[in-house]
Amino acid sequence: MKFTTHKMALLFSILTLFLFTQAELLAEKPLTYPSRDFSSPRSTFNYFLKTMKGYKLGDKDAIDLAVRTLNLKSIPRDAKTLVGEQNAVKLINTLDHLEYVDIETIPGSDWVESNPNKKTWVYKAETIEWNKETYNVEISLENTATEKQPAPRWLFSEKTMETISLYERVVKKNDLAKGVTAYSSWKENLKNQMPEWTAHQSFILMNGQWMGLFALILLAYIIERIIRLYLAKLIVHFLAKSGIQISSELNRKFTLPMGIILFTAMWTLGVQLLELDYQVLSWFLKGAKVAFTFGCVLAFYQLVDLLCLYLEKKAQISENKFDDILVPLVRKSLKTFVVAVGIIAVGDALSLDMKGLLAGMGIAGLGVSLAAKDTISNLFGSLTVLLDRPFRIGDWVNIDNGIEGTVEEVGLRSCRIRTFYNSLITIPNGMLTNAHIDNYGMRQFRRYTTNLGVQYDTPVEKIEAFCEGIREIIRKHPHTRKDYYHVYLNGLGASSLNILLYVFFITPDWADELKERHRLIMDILRLGKEMGIQFAFPTQTLHMIPGENTKYDGLPPDLSAERIQNYTSEKVERLF
Repeated sequence: MKFTTHKMALLFSILTLFLFTQAELLAEKPLTYPSRDFSSPRSTFNYFLKTMKGYKLGDKDAIDLAVRTLNLKSIPRDAKTLVGEQNAVKLINTLDHLEYVDIETIPGSDWVESNPNKKTWVYKAETIEWNKETYNVEISLENTATEKQPAPRWLFSEKTMETISLYERVVKKNDLAKGVTAYSSWKENLKNQMPEWTAHQSFILMNGQWMGLFALILLAYIIERIIRLYLAKLIVHFLAKSGIQISSELNRKFTLPMGIILFTAMWTLGVQLLELDYQVLSWFLKGAKVAFTFGCVLAFYQLVDLLCLYLEKKAQISENKFDDILVPLVRKSLKTFVVAVGIIAVGDALSLDMKGLLAGMGIAGLGVSLAAKDTISNLFGSLTVLLDRPFRIGDWVNIDNGIEGTVEEVGLRSCRIRTFYNSLITIPNGMLTNAHIDNYGMRQFRRYTTNLGVQYDTPVEKIEAFCEGIREIIRKHPHTRKDYYHVYLNGLGASSLNILLYVFFITPDWADELKERHRLIMDILRLGKEMGIQFAFPTQTLHMIPGENTKYDGLPPDLSAERIQNYTSEKVERLF
């Protein structure tokens, strides 16, 4: 135990000594840079050379300082940072392979004061040949002072930024100038190992850049497919735990947005390494930004579907049918919000003036609201349905005594009713706020009334026993209301004695009501069979009298109107 403690103490001492030694070494050689002074070509040149030397020695933040000496006014915003860093490296490489820069030979403050109207100073200007064509290239500085900022501010010119890539390709064949610190990176070493033909230009880009693009697309596609397969399994596993099964096509639909995001992310990182021309790079980055934004919007859109798929499964298990209305409304509301935010995000990715667009929409809002008052009314109608809950999904409703059917869907704008002849009626939600809604689905009891016709020759005792038997069936039936029902002889029909059956069922829906009604009627028919009750049906008796000249006893032979009236009066008087 003592030996282990001794070793740990020794190790700790060595580590502490090492850390203090490294700290002292760093303190002995701090990287210092001149003050930011761009008042003359000399001060700008000196600031650039010092900061880039620090970058070569390992200070990765120094390149941000060096970029400030470059005039990047013409570079698009999306590519400005990356192009600035690349051009700073290319500029220092060009200078290192041209000659050792003597700062004292570059004009200073005295020259600027004596030449107040001088706007440009050229360090090097050459005509070079590349791919059998000649180009004018230069390294120059220009005074970027403005009326708002009249103080001299010398930066490496836009012409330098335009031609530095070509200038670097030509001069890199030269040896490194004496006295300069060499710049080395894995990208520089890779370019030095590439064949010369890869630096030749073919349709906008160099051959090596075309190769890099094809390799980038292939690599991004492979990685995107692998990660999408993993995400697909993850989604299936997550939904399976909740008892939800989805098709492979639907799974691909859910993972597509993540594929777009992954591909565009890798594309964005990859093209930044190819040192493309700033205009081409700007197109690629802007296209990738739009695709990435679209992928994010689509991902949130599909995430809403995935979330609502899970909520729908929970709503099916829940006894509260209000969830069946709430889930579709939540889905459509979230999708509308995602699409609205997505339009703004895509517009911003395209560098559109979204503030002006939103302001214009605000000014036009009043006119739009007046033109779309019905749509707004429908939106408030959906809120009324959501808060007041006049019906639920699956309820049998009758709206304004004209539209009858089963509620199938409640959306933001309209409600869909499936009629009993299987057509689909769409009702704007705005109508529901003032409509009379008779909801049969909210009934606690479901009434059933009918007349049971028995033959006229049925004894009254048997009728009384039959009625009591039906009452007993109702009392023993598991799904009938026991505190309110009627079974009585209720009328004398044309061909039967009518027994009124008035009963209520306790069932959740119409399908169960039909089952229990069937059960009750079958029990009544069995009871009638056991008691010998004959159910009547409409009958008609026709009396046939033979002979052509039939005489009607009691009628006078002369059937004039006066004789008939006298005859009937005599007969009526006898009754009273």
